[in-house]
Amino acid sequence: MNQDEMMFEYLLQMGAMRPEEVEMMRKQKQIDALRGASMETPQGQMIGKHYVPPSFTQYASQLGQGYMAGKAQKGQDTAMRGMNERQRALLEEMRKRRMGVMTPGAFGMPDTGTGESSVY
Repeated sequence: MNQDEMMFEYLLQMGAMRPEEVEMMRKQKQIDALRGASMETPQGQMIGKHYVPPSFTQYASQLGQGYMAGKAQKGQDTAMRGMNERQRALLEEMRKRRMGVMTPGAFGMPDTGTGESSVY
């Protein structure tokens, strides 16, 4: 396999991961929005001439949003690690194939040496 074919295969594999990457970016934006909403302080309101303070449920909602953002972020981090690991494995496989093309006797290629087997 020549270098152009390997580069083409690499680009195909990275293109196959593109939808997953776009989905992760979309989820990250949702997590950021949820986290931002949990950082806002609940506001009281003026009803007529009376001030109505924020209710307990507004504070509970804020805590819930923060908790859900944290849980979603953990899942997102795990998914990102998985995608990075797959990309690393793909690059490692391509590197090994490239080295196999350059190294006689590797990966099933016939050895053109003298037949001596030496251990380094």
